[in-house]
Amino acid sequence: MKNAILVALLMIVTLGCGLKRPPVPMSTVVPKRILDLGAVSREGALILSWTVPKENADKTVLTDLAEFKILKTEGTLVGEECRGCGGEPKVFYEMKMEGKEDLRGKRVSATLDELETGKVYAFTVVSVNKRGYLSPPSNPVQVFWDYPPHRPSAVSAERGDKRVDLSWQPVTGASGYNIYRRAEGEEAFGTKPLNRDSIHATQYTDLNVENEKRYVYVVRAVKKVGKTEIEGKGALEIPVTPTDLIPPRVPVGLVAVPLKTGIELNWRKNEEPDLLGYYVFKRLPGETEFKKLNEDPVTKETYLDTDVNLGQDYEYAVSAVDNSPHRNTSPLSEEVRIKYLY
Repeated sequence: MKNAILVALLMIVTLGCGLKRPPVPMSTVVPKRILDLGAVSREGALILSWTVPKENADKTVLTDLAEFKILKTEGTLVGEECRGCGGEPKVFYEMKMEGKEDLRGKRVSATLDELETGKVYAFTVVSVNKRGYLSPPSNPVQVFWDYPPHRPSAVSAERGDKRVDLSWQPVTGASGYNIYRRAEGEEAFGTKPLNRDSIHATQYTDLNVENEKRYVYVVRAVKKVGKTEIEGKGALEIPVTPTDLIPPRVPVGLVAVPLKTGIELNWRKNEEPDLLGYYVFKRLPGETEFKKLNEDPVTKETYLDTDVNLGQDYEYAVSAVDNSPHRNTSPLSEEVRIKYLY
């Protein structure tokens, strides 16, 4: 029994010793390497973006992030190649993080607008903690830089039913175009265009809009330089309010039936999803203008006219109206003529 107790105690001591770790030098506790550095050109400038790390390299929680340093190397753009690339990276830009909100796991960006034309840049980012220790450099991104393209001209917009059609004149040297939109109440355009890839045509249709809501659009030209698409300044901003200006189809199949209580009209149903109803019109033979019989649209495909006289001829027609704010109304249907005899 005593031997068993002794063995158990030895095992506890041995395991306990196994849990202890040697102290870790503070210089090795550095922020985790950034792996998603990206670069995109917007309005003649370059935007670098990346995700703020949540952890240190040893997987402990990052709690002492102080700043980011953007490093760059550069060479000369010759054709579509880089001459002199591959030099020693130098600190180009510093972004202090002290005093800012907790951005761990969130995307941050830096806008660089003082790049030289005719250059090829390679950028990396390192995180720095409060003790001054640096993370390993991020993934590199290479940028070919030159003069941005000119602004598009003669930009026009046509509004339609849940659509906006844009068009503009081509820009010399442009390889494509980006379209941006902001809704009423939004102060600025986003950094992502409506189009996933740059547009090669000089027209664009936006079908992801709501009627009677005001939108503002801007078109920016893009120039392909090496592997980089450089975006220029935007053209004049265009406000547009999509609206339904298309009337329903003309009703068909109108017939008139004399009844004891009057003349009953019937016609075929219109299939438009935004149909509000129908107006009914009447006139006497020899009259040039029809008179509307109902101020409010009828919702059924039938109408009873009780204001009739025995032996009198009447002519009728109907039109369809939608529920848009403009109350778009179709032309009159083919007229039908009937003598009231019962």
